[in-house]
Amino acid sequence: GAPPTTTDPSPPGGPTSTFSTTSSSGSVSTEPLETTGSAGTTSTGDASTGAATTGAEPEKPWTPKGCPAIYAQDLLPTFALEISKKELAKLKAEWKAADGNNLIEHPLLTFQYQDTIVTTATVKLRGNAKWWPQMGDKMQLEVSFNTTDPKGRFMGQRKLLFDAARYNESFLRDRLALAILNDAGVPSPCANNARIMLNGDYLGLFTSIEKVDKEFLERSFEDPEGNLYKRATWAKKTNEADPDVSDIEALQAVKKVDDLAALMNLEQALLEWATEAVLPDADGAWAGGLNFYVYNDPKTGFNVIPWDLDATFTRLPEDTDPYLYLKPDDQGRPFYDLATSDPVWFKKYIQKLAHALEHGYKVDVLQARMDAWAAQIATAAAEDSNKPFSTSDHLVAVQAQRDYVAKRAAYIKSWLACWQNGGTKAKNGKCKP
Repeated sequence: GAPPTTTDPSPPGGPTSTFSTTSSSGSVSTEPLETTGSAGTTSTGDASTGAATTGAEPEKPWTPKGCPAIYAQDLLPTFALEISKKELAKLKAEWKAADGNNLIEHPLLTFQYQDTIVTTATVKLRGNAKWWPQMGDKMQLEVSFNTTDPKGRFMGQRKLLFDAARYNESFLRDRLALAILNDAGVPSPCANNARIMLNGDYLGLFTSIEKVDKEFLERSFEDPEGNLYKRATWAKKTNEADPDVSDIEALQAVKKVDDLAALMNLEQALLEWATEAVLPDADGAWAGGLNFYVYNDPKTGFNVIPWDLDATFTRLPEDTDPYLYLKPDDQGRPFYDLATSDPVWFKKYIQKLAHALEHGYKVDVLQARMDAWAAQIATAAAEDSNKPFSTSDHLVAVQAQRDYVAKRAAYIKSWLACWQNGGTKAKNGKCKP
C-alpha cells in the first residue's frame, strides 16, 4: 500500500534553503523545483545563472535551490531493490566481513519507486565498517544511477544513501540536525526517512540522506566548479582528474587567522561550527571529528559542509560547552582554534551561536517536527525486524530527543547571556562576568 504521509507544520529550510513538497497523492513532480526567497516569492528562472525569465525583467540574483523532491518532509518513500541471488550473496558476504575497503558495486536487476523502474542501477555497502556487526542483517546501502551511464540520474540524483546508525534509535537524529543546519542558513544536505524492500522482503526503515556531490554543489553554490574535499582523508571528491590539490594544501598550512580568512569563507565556517555546537554534534568539524566536507567556492573560498549527523543531541549532555568541548581522541580543529582565539572572530562566533539558536533551534518548531515525523515513521519503525533495538527503545529515544532539544536550548540561552552581557574570556576559556 501507499506509505503514510504526514505534513510537517514547519518544513525545514531557511530563506535560501526550502524543502520541496509532494502532492497529496504522494506523487513527485519531475519539473524544475521552485525556490523560495526570504520574502516568500518564487522564481522558476534559471537558478544556476540567475537569468531573468523574460527580457523585460531585471536579472535576478542567484539563490540556492531547495531540497530535491525525493527528500520532501511529508514523504515516506518506499524503494524496492531487486538483485540476483549471486550478487546478494556477495553483498552479504562483504557485510559479514566488515571490511569497508574497496567496496564493490553490485548490479541491481531493478530499482523501483512507485511506477518508475530503473534497470541500470548498482548498489554497494556504505558506512563505517567497524559498526556493521552491531547492525546484524540491516545493511546500509548506497544506490548509484551513474555507474553504468555517467549521466544516469534518478530524480536528478546520482546516488541515494540509506543510513542506519546503531545509536540513532529515534531514526530522527540526522534528519532533525540537517533541518536545523538548513534553517540556520548553512549549506547542508537534505534528509528524510525511507523504507527499503530487498528482493520482496522488508529490509527496514532508514534515514535517506542527500549525497554531497556535484548536484549538491549546483543547488547550494552559485559557482559549483570548485574543488570538494572530504575531511576523513582530505580526498578530492570533484575535479578528480585534475591532480592539483594546492588549494587544500595551502589551507592546511595556514598558521595565522588573517591568512585563514583570505582562504576560507570564515563567516560561513563560524556559522557551521556554531550550529553544530548548538545541536551539539559529537563527531563533526566543531568537536574535532572527521565528519565534514570543505568546498573551495571560487567566489567565497572554502566553505564547511556538515556530514554524518547521527552523533547529535543525546550523544552529549545538554550542558556541553558550545565553545570549549573537544571530543576524546580528537582529530584536531586548527581552523576553529585559529578563528576563536582571535578576539574579533570570537565575538562573531558568539553572534553566530545566537543566530543558530534563534533561527534553527526554536523548541516549539523542533518538537512539532519530531511529533509529525515520529507519527509518519511509527508503523515502518515497528515493522522493522532488522533494527538492532526494540520498538520500545525507539519510542523512548524519540521522547528523549524531544525532551533534549528543550533542555539544550535553555542551556545555550543561559550560556550566551554571560557573553552577551559584557562577559570576557578567562584563561580557561570560560566566560567571566
